[in-house]
Amino acid sequence: MVLLKASALMAMLATSTYYTAFASPLDPNAPLANDLDGVHLLLENDVDSNTPKYPVILLSRSRTYGDSQTACESLRESLVAPTFGNLTSLLNNTPVAHEEVRRSIFFWANGGDKNNGSKCFAFNRKSGQTVERSCNEKLPSLCTNSMPRYIVHEANTTSQIKVKTPHFGVWQGYRDLNQFRFLGIPYAEPPVGNLRFLKPAPINARKFVGRNKVNNATQFGNVCKQLNYGGQEVPPEYEPQVLGASSSEDCLYLNVFTPSLKARKGIRGLPVMVYVHGGSYTTYSGSTPVFEPGNLVSRGGVVVVTLNYRLGVFGLFLDTPDISESIAPGNLATRDQIQALKWVQRNIASFGGDPNQVTIFGESAGAWSMRALLSIPSAFGLYHNVISQSDLMGLPFSSQKYSTDLTSSIMKSLGCNNADLACAQNKTASDLHTAEINGINAFLNMTQYYWVSFGAVYMPTADGSLIANDFSELIKSGRYNTRANILWGFMHDEGFASITDYYPDPISVDDFSNSHVGEWRDSHVRSLLNSPYYKLNASDSDTLRIQMATATTDYYFGCPLLKMSQCIAGKSSSVYAYRMNHGRSIGSAFAGNVTSLCANRACHSDDNIPTFGSGDVIPGAIQTGDDARFSRQIIDRWSTFAKTGNPNPKKNSRGLASSNPDVMNVNWPQYDDTTKPLLEIELQNTSVSYNTEGAKCKWIEDNVKYEYQLNPPF
Repeated sequence: MVLLKASALMAMLATSTYYTAFASPLDPNAPLANDLDGVHLLLENDVDSNTPKYPVILLSRSRTYGDSQTACESLRESLVAPTFGNLTSLLNNTPVAHEEVRRSIFFWANGGDKNNGSKCFAFNRKSGQTVERSCNEKLPSLCTNSMPRYIVHEANTTSQIKVKTPHFGVWQGYRDLNQFRFLGIPYAEPPVGNLRFLKPAPINARKFVGRNKVNNATQFGNVCKQLNYGGQEVPPEYEPQVLGASSSEDCLYLNVFTPSLKARKGIRGLPVMVYVHGGSYTTYSGSTPVFEPGNLVSRGGVVVVTLNYRLGVFGLFLDTPDISESIAPGNLATRDQIQALKWVQRNIASFGGDPNQVTIFGESAGAWSMRALLSIPSAFGLYHNVISQSDLMGLPFSSQKYSTDLTSSIMKSLGCNNADLACAQNKTASDLHTAEINGINAFLNMTQYYWVSFGAVYMPTADGSLIANDFSELIKSGRYNTRANILWGFMHDEGFASITDYYPDPISVDDFSNSHVGEWRDSHVRSLLNSPYYKLNASDSDTLRIQMATATTDYYFGCPLLKMSQCIAGKSSSVYAYRMNHGRSIGSAFAGNVTSLCANRACHSDDNIPTFGSGDVIPGAIQTGDDARFSRQIIDRWSTFAKTGNPNPKKNSRGLASSNPDVMNVNWPQYDDTTKPLLEIELQNTSVSYNTEGAKCKWIEDNVKYEYQLNPPF
């Protein structure tokens, strides 16, 4: 399976100082955002580590000059100098607080004597001039923002702020250069003890409400128990570096990152992007450093939510034939994600977001989760747009028999009979981990599952209730979320990231065992290597790995995505398809290395850093030049889609996307079944291709068939 392994990320962070996350002491003098009544972080963010930044805090409530000074001081800041950066452009073009800014021409800036009622300075956003106004006049104000960009293990949490929610208590987070950060917020009851393997229980909000009670949101919550690809356990001492926090079964937490804490009344919130992380349903978290969203939040003018969901057996346990589905319903990872989306609907407005403008997005297993959420009617009202990056669409949802066979194998290894749920609930997490590895290995040795790899053993289950059927079947009859706008695609060289797991060195054609490579069936290998599209070149010592990696990309990612796009074109609100031909590997960004076959290629997971602009989040790492340029292109497309359901910014629209030539020079058309347009995303010269790979994909479908055709769940 093509996945970034936790061991690889650990190696990248090995040079980091060992770090254990502790909650920061709460500042008792932290201001309440509700009292400030409109606090917004403005920054023209080019996501380049090496360029100067001119961040400003806008307090949109009108105050006298003296009260504005006091309000800035409550944030540990002061009124900004009127010559700071380019305030005219910043104010007139902000996507963060456009409605607030347009209500006023003048803004208090530093200069003047509050004790002299006629000599205080205000900035005119239209003329760009500083003018004298009466100090008693009430105007919005501009404060400095002296906080640095968030860097892993070097967070400055001193500038704290509180948010009061209507029904969920008061939460105290902190501010950095780009965003307000509210971390480790629980969205469900801890799934421990007799709640293990059960549906997520709605959070008891009363625990967080009380007179003078303030909840600490300055630290990431526990991440879910990890099972690294290959069966190794992530060493506890590395968990904070790799995952942002230590692991526990008590792990159902989310994080809110927002550039704006809106006024109490009259202003619509910002678009919300909820990220579901990948990792084979066994690894990673919403706090993994690669998913640090500060640049996406700031440049895109959006609220981002990241979340944890149960992994491995804890999240994919399905009722065995002897356990009632009503007790242990399965698909717990997906149910956790739905519960988090419900929390967003109830609470995100308090953090500056618009619950009626939610985009869900995810990569790899996170993209598989997008496919699941598109298939579940009870989730349809919880989001409006979907971004799916590198979904293995050639693989189906698992059948109920597949999942119950896997669960039964783990139960047997655990020493519990299939009917004894309490036995499994009473075992320690360590017992479960050991049984999970043994049970998976026994499952993979079953004749009917020989084609499954360890890295893809877990997948959502088409159980006939939560998920009625495989997505490939649901779209035929329109039984998926046809109201959602969809943007999805794949990396040009997806398969090159995993082929070295099976063959670390080049192998000759003569030495190749024609059984299977990774997930490939015997017949698949023979058919593909004998096809007109993957011919071996005897003069190239690495021809076999290259052709198999190319075939992996086509078979699991590219061709099935294009097939699904054809099926839903005209049925969904809108569909946009892409192939990303450039990227930035996590290894090259954080450790200066990359697997040999992925050098100068766009491999699986190479879109993560560009999506978030997170290439400089590790101490010593930088993001500049072409890396920053490409990230700007992805952030601008993705955030525009989150705002409008269309990845093409309108000319002269607010924000930086409408001035980005890499975006504005190419119109991305909706997918249709006639011309089959595909956006070819490049570092420069992004373009649109038509009927891409049509002959090759038709040959695969006719002669090999995809796994969702060969192994449908029903």
